[in-house]
Amino acid sequence: MSLRHVRLPLRAALVLALVAGIAACAPTTRIHGFVPSEADVARITPGIDDTFTVEEVLGRPSASGLLSDGSWFYVQSTVESFTYNAPRVVDRTVLAVSFDANGIVQGINRYGIEDGRVINLTTRTTETSGRQMGVLEQLFGNILNIDASQLAEP
Repeated sequence: MSLRHVRLPLRAALVLALVAGIAACAPTTRIHGFVPSEADVARITPGIDDTFTVEEVLGRPSASGLLSDGSWFYVQSTVESFTYNAPRVVDRTVLAVSFDANGIVQGINRYGIEDGRVINLTTRTTETSGRQMGVLEQLFGNILNIDASQLAEP
């Protein structure tokens, strides 16, 4: 076997590894949720249309108001993730349709990611009382802890 025959597979493997490395650095983009198109939203007239019309034209919302059914929210997020990094939201659109007490549309607002705030939901934690068990205590803690009533025959 000549040196030229050895170099060709080595070059092919090197090129393949380079292409795989570049492909691994490319982001993966996913879209979650749904926001109706501008043309569909333009078909809704505040002060005239009601919840039934909005549901017929735009569909059911992603979420509704927490305390009442006074607002519907259509939410769409674009999430980008790289191979070794945590996913990151790069775009978010929220369409908010608000209703009065009779279910008539009062307003339609569109918000982007620049209008929002990041809220950390895990800042408040409840401390546990007592002492913390170590790993070995958890693994071997019950080895000699035998209940005598389970050993007795019925």
